[in-house]
Amino acid sequence: MRPVFSMVALLAALSCLSAGHASADEPGRGWQLERDVDSPTYAFIETAITDLDVDVMVLSCEPTERKSGLQLRLYPPEPGPFRSAQSSPVELAPDVVIDIDGRRYAARLLFADDFVVVANAADGPVPVLSASLVTSLQNGRHFTMRLHTLEDSPSSSATPAFEITADLQAGIGGAAIAVLRRCGTPNDTLASGPARAR
Repeated sequence: MRPVFSMVALLAALSCLSAGHASADEPGRGWQLERDVDSPTYAFIETAITDLDVDVMVLSCEPTERKSGLQLRLYPPEPGPFRSAQSSPVELAPDVVIDIDGRRYAARLLFADDFVVVANAADGPVPVLSASLVTSLQNGRHFTMRLHTLEDSPSSSATPAFEITADLQAGIGGAAIAVLRRCGTPNDTLASGPARAR
């Protein structure tokens, strides 16, 4: 699965943020739209992470069978598996739970070479986010994604091995999601079973 945006441009934007060059209306930890284009195709947000080295979350427009949809992607600081705070590689279970202001969504991880797609719907073979989840990303504030290792059962009552959190209204907040919603988000149910992004 090939990103539709330029990772070079994304990494350059992140470098500016980390160097403290974000403008007053674009704080470094909030949603940022693709820059210097008339029609942005992605937005990204830095996350607060517990014991997992996710560098950034990216919401991107992707072509699908019918038109296009939105994907949520997780990028590690370097290509390869995600690592714990102890720098040990971790094997994540494909099933995750996203909680936005108390509303929960079951989703799945689909692993590509240098990023991971998070999806709870599909348009044909393309994994995307459902319309209801995109609405929650736009209007909600407190985002938490709970992840387990392959050794743990995500359906159990055990504490998740990892959590990823973000303030969805930081930066330009829901305005970034509103810009990207022109892509549309089908409500198809994502087929069950392990899968890899292609």
